Amino acid sequence: MKNIIGAVTCTLISYAIAIFGYLLTHDIEWSDLRDVDLSDKRFLMVLVVAQTVIIWAYFFYILTLRRRNAKILKYEENRQQLLQRRYQIVIDNSREMMYEISLNNDACISTDKIREKFGWDIPKQVPDLDVRKLFEILHVHPEDESIFYNSTSGLMTNKMTKEITVRMQKADGVYIWCNIIYIPVLDSDNNMVSIVGKIEDVDKEIKEKERLEHQSRTDGLTGLMNKQTFEEEAMKFLMTSISTGSALLFIDMDYFKDVNDKFGHTMGDRAIIDIALKLQVIFANCDMVSRFGGDEFLIFVKNIPRDTLIDKLAWAVEKLKETYSDGVNTVSLSASIGVAYCMADKISYDTLLEAADNSLYAAKELGRSRYIIRDVYQ
Repeated sequence: MKNIIGAVTCTLISYAIAIFGYLLTHDIEWSDLRDVDLSDKRFLMVLVVAQTVIIWAYFFYILTLRRRNAKILKYEENRQQLLQRRYQIVIDNSREMMYEISLNNDACISTDKIREKFGWDIPKQVPDLDVRKLFEILHVHPEDESIFYNSTSGLMTNKMTKEITVRMQKADGVYIWCNIIYIPVLDSDNNMVSIVGKIEDVDKEIKEKERLEHQSRTDGLTGLMNKQTFEEEAMKFLMTSISTGSALLFIDMDYFKDVNDKFGHTMGDRAIIDIALKLQVIFANCDMVSRFGGDEFLIFVKNIPRDTLIDKLAWAVEKLKETYSDGVNTVSLSASIGVAYCMADKISYDTLLEAADNSLYAAKELGRSRYIIRDVYQ
């Protein structure tokens, strides 16, 4: 209706312009129009008809164009809605935790799987999205912040697809390992309009991998470093750090064979575990404690003053004394300790181990339940 009124108005205005234009060009009054020549009347009539035809033809053209555009827009809107529904159906029937975060007000796909897993939702629209907001939205563990920032910054600045494994917090406060995938969605001007991604729960896999790695690096009975891991870590320190003032301790339990012979291996294992626990208390913090094998233990103490080392050794000799009995037989355990003390830098692990072994042998020869320190210069 508005279009018709507009067309009629334009037609009448064109009539008025034509008539007043004629009056001005011929210098006549409105009352003199009746007396104009027949040829001029015909000209005016043709002009008015032509204006009418042109205006209404343009009107119908515009009306047809608008209807066609409206149909196209309606078709595109329906197509987008159908596409959205298809995506939503696929997501709803999938086990994947999919998400989309829009930087504007466009509709986004969503899934209930994230709420089912974590107890919270990812917002569909976040204006001015940056790394900090994304970090908070995904409830990433504070200890993984630097990893998250280093990986996600490329998504924001370079608009690149990213993948990262971090810990995410559930509503109950528990953190689980997750693999997060980000895929930027760009418009025709290469501006990011949203982020589409997927979250995978990899907690079991990561923890199993950690368990197997820990198992491969530790002694199965005591949980201490095993011989190979201890050697690797000690050699790494000696090659990369100042070793002067460090010490390698070789500990052997006196009369341990009697425990196994008189009480059996179960009691022997219990004694080994007791010794390991005591050594972890005595040589805590940054010291490396290892079970070398059987009733032998290796300890690497980093950068310790000689007086402090002597105090620790005296404490260890006294602390490691233990008596085991079954009511009939009694065995008293003690410890002999050989120490190689670094008096220079860049001393090899093998040199320290040999010196500690020789010191241990000397301690045994002098009556056991004691320590002997040997200074190593090269």
